[in-house]
Amino acid sequence: MRGEVEIWDGDKLLHKEPNMLVDGAGELLADIMTVSPSLSGVADHATSSILDSSNYTIQAISFGTGSDAFRDNGYKSSTLKNSKSVVDYSLYVNPATVERVISLVYPGAIENFDGSSYRPVVGLPTYPDPVLKTLDVNTTVSSVVLGAPHPKNRWDINVSSIVPGNGQLVNFIPSAIYSSVFVETSLSAGVSGFVASNYLGAFAEGSSIKANTAVAVYKEGDISLPAVVFSGDGTGSFFNEVSSMDLSGFVNMVMSGSPGTTTGYAMSSGASGLCVSGGHIPDNSPTFGIVEYSVMVSKNDMLTTTIYGGIYHLGLWTINMKESLLKGNTPPFGFSVLNNPRKYKLFARKGFSKNLGYINDGGGATDAGIKNYKDLTIKWRLHFL
Repeated sequence: MRGEVEIWDGDKLLHKEPNMLVDGAGELLADIMTVSPSLSGVADHATSSILDSSNYTIQAISFGTGSDAFRDNGYKSSTLKNSKSVVDYSLYVNPATVERVISLVYPGAIENFDGSSYRPVVGLPTYPDPVLKTLDVNTTVSSVVLGAPHPKNRWDINVSSIVPGNGQLVNFIPSAIYSSVFVETSLSAGVSGFVASNYLGAFAEGSSIKANTAVAVYKEGDISLPAVVFSGDGTGSFFNEVSSMDLSGFVNMVMSGSPGTTTGYAMSSGASGLCVSGGHIPDNSPTFGIVEYSVMVSKNDMLTTTIYGGIYHLGLWTINMKESLLKGNTPPFGFSVLNNPRKYKLFARKGFSKNLGYINDGGGATDAGIKNYKDLTIKWRLHFL
């Protein structure tokens, strides 16, 4: 069994490389061969559902970046003066209506900044290692939030004490997510939860939310006069528009094809989540024995994830049956954005040497690269023969 990943801009192939199967793939095969078929005779539906085939197939995709990124870029508090990028919550007047302003500190004159010179601080992403259980390690953010609205009664709250790192980019910007997670925590006072959500990132609001991401630029050493160079009035996030990504950053599987019901790879729209197609293919076809997974990342998410360190890792995940049961969940496992009963096991991983959101200038300030992101499609094929 082998896999390969392709990155597409519309019908233009941008990149193609093989992936790496990790030990989790072997563990999945062992689970398939050792689960007892006698469970089918158990009257309790939750028990017999352990045999459902969906528990042993790819069920999610996620995105990651290098460990160092989580201590810099959009994760770094505005009080940390040496940051290359900061999120300045003083610009948030009304979280319900005002755009989220991600503030880039540019080492030069603002008038010469065209919006695409920013390159996230990433360090060296974790090297390919088949024993990895996450996309990267040590992804706890460094940000500190003011936990009380009045300066005389303030206390500092480490965001990581509420939301520890999980090895990948997470999804806390949508208000429905952060407000629910922080409601009974020390981040529930004032706008502290709103601020913390911006220090966690990393995917834009859905397209139906009017207040999308804006990017402001400060001259290094002078953060008094920002210049907004981009306003995110585009597509928003596909994932958050259709609620296909949970707060931990896992994009849910959408069954778009099954054997005998499609011809070739007739995929549903990748904007709806992770799609799979394994339609009926004749034995003598060159595509026999291949399953293809596909997902689209919106142009707004390409921008926001770059501000939060970029995309250097991709992961395919299956359901971790043991962990899901130990958490008190029973199959069939549904999908939930806020309290996902599906606990995942890494099956395959793909690392890149260059950020998928890397973009160049189009020529001058009037054609800043940051304004020219496009939706990208990721196609991940597994060859079983």
